[in-house]
Amino acid sequence: GASVALELPQDPIGVRAYRLRGKTIEPGGMDLTGSIKNGRLAWTAPSGDWEIWMFTAGRKAGTLNPMHPQAGRRVIEEFFQRFQDHAPGRSADGLNYFFHDELQFGVGDSIWTDDFGEVFRRRKGYDIFDVLPALFTEIGSKTSKARLNFMDVKMQLAEERYFQPIFDWHFSRGKIYGCD
Repeated sequence: GASVALELPQDPIGVRAYRLRGKTIEPGGMDLTGSIKNGRLAWTAPSGDWEIWMFTAGRKAGTLNPMHPQAGRRVIEEFFQRFQDHAPGRSADGLNYFFHDELQFGVGDSIWTDDFGEVFRRRKGYDIFDVLPALFTEIGSKTSKARLNFMDVKMQLAEERYFQPIFDWHFSRGKIYGCD
């Protein structure tokens, strides 16, 4: 029954209240979006113990999000295509491969795209925000499955949006692309 009034971080992607069972967060939670006005959360909790989570997805300068819908296409345009443009019709003769040593995007494990929640729901059949705290803390028996599902969708998107377009571009030109 307690009320809270909180200033929200800039550009939240989700604000939820999760019921606590002892010290463990129960999956599901309550979407508090309807309790937000002018960048402030004003909410009165039902009875019981609750924890409020505010999720943000800040942009990190100097990084590349491989899940971004345009990630692969932009790398091709800004890097690989420039080699092709400087040797039209001949680039595969002199340099038939690209190799990226120790490929790192600099974004870490907890990355996000504007459409991630929608894609996750479509592929896994439930709302990622129901279990999103599992990426940061234990939420009981669903913790491992939530983490695996998040990583699975993350890797699928990275493959579809980064690696596959880059592979297709190289393959169509008789080139090899490798990275470790």
